Amino acid sequence: MTTEPWTLLEAATTVLAVHAHPDDESLSTGALLTSLVGAGTRVELLTATRGEEGEVVPGSVPPEDTRPLELVREAEIDAATSILGISARFMLGTAPALAADAAPRTYRDSGMQWIREGLAGPSETAGADSFTHRPLEEAIDDLAALIQERRPDAVIGYDDEGTYGHPDHVRAHHVTAAACARTATPMVEVSSAPDPAPDAGFVWRDHQGVADVVRRAVDSYRTQLTVVDWADAEKTGISIRHVGGQDDVVLLRTGLRVRGELSVRE
Repeated sequence: MTTEPWTLLEAATTVLAVHAHPDDESLSTGALLTSLVGAGTRVELLTATRGEEGEVVPGSVPPEDTRPLELVREAEIDAATSILGISARFMLGTAPALAADAAPRTYRDSGMQWIREGLAGPSETAGADSFTHRPLEEAIDDLAALIQERRPDAVIGYDDEGTYGHPDHVRAHHVTAAACARTATPMVEVSSAPDPAPDAGFVWRDHQGVADVVRRAVDSYRTQLTVVDWADAEKTGISIRHVGGQDDVVLLRTGLRVRGELSVRE
């Protein structure tokens, strides 16, 4: 089994990307997934939560739109994944991403609060049905069921830092790592840091010619962010402003590494 991540993905017929919330697939891996689709790879997406706890950009939802936020965000992710060229998407806890004989279950957005500098945790209002509070084994069982049903050649997920440390992202990392180990499926981790330590093992590539696709996918999430500038996206990335006012850049380059060694798949 190759431990060179790009060689692994180039040889894959189907890959599954695992993310915590609607918009994560575009913000964290939009350029990567678009490039894979352009190369002829079938890309599928598993999202753990519906983003129910997200703040909303003022004015992004018309007053007459009385849908719950999760339905608004469902429409946003449908638009974004269509733009990215994703072939199928699934929700954790809904068949086929559901363990055999289990009743359908919802993994609710845990929200986030800073416990101390550099350490995030779920919000105080996160209930027992939140992604971080539901039993870990349930989520692993559900993702493993999807992997066994879809049989991807590789699964793309977060590294152990979970991008910026959101508890749902960190949980998604642990769930993905365990489900891949159980099913003997290669897990390709995406670097959280734009410039990780050289010994972290990530191999980086730039993605050319994807800026417009990624910009349109990101711009689908009007409730969560605003695209500020993308004139020099090919060089610097797509500048955005999150709902909380934080400025950020969606990079058009990705660092990948293969997690661990694998046994023969059952």
